[in-house]
Amino acid sequence: MRLAEKVAIITGGGSGFGEVTARLFASEGAAVMLADINGPAAAAVAESINNEGGRASWAETDVSSASSVEAMVQATLSNFERVDILFNNAGIESFGTVIESDEATWDRTFAVHVRGAFLCSKYALPAMIDGGRGGVVINVSSVAGLVGLQHMSAYSAAKGAIISLTRAMAADFAQYGIRVNCIAPGTSMTPLGQRLIENDTPEKLAQRLSRYPLGRFG
Repeated sequence: MRLAEKVAIITGGGSGFGEVTARLFASEGAAVMLADINGPAAAAVAESINNEGGRASWAETDVSSASSVEAMVQATLSNFERVDILFNNAGIESFGTVIESDEATWDRTFAVHVRGAFLCSKYALPAMIDGGRGGVVINVSSVAGLVGLQHMSAYSAAKGAIISLTRAMAADFAQYGIRVNCIAPGTSMTPLGQRLIENDTPEKLAQRLSRYPLGRFG
């Protein structure tokens, strides 16, 4: 198995990309820590993975809170003794142009996406460095961070910041054998993606689908 003896922290691990990533990593031999603000959802996924013969734990985590993130990383080390992989995936959706968006929405969007990736990296990377085995950080951006999307100014800006953060982190931590990469998915039918399109008219939905050569969402 490709991830045997590895330990992965997965934020937003209770649903969507985080859940399927946790299940994939566990199937490849990794022990996974599911960090999610929705504790019961993370607990359910962890229980399912354990029942299927994998190794999983969970921590109710607000990635925008330094104390919450630090406690989650310490719980990971207590349970699994090391950190090899950090999957910075936790996120929220937000809608509106810069005129329509209020400051609270803007600040919360950046707190979860950008501050969250910063804090999780800040507290997990020392464990990777101290372990002396290198490691991997995967930051989840979005196609919105590459091209910008209508009526999603805060979300697009935050996801663009994730891309720049990834570049800076890759330059900083390569010396320790730590790779930092970013993925930028298009619209996918995660719970967040479903909320994005739930009020679309048939015309709006067709417009969204026209952006993708396959004519479908992920």
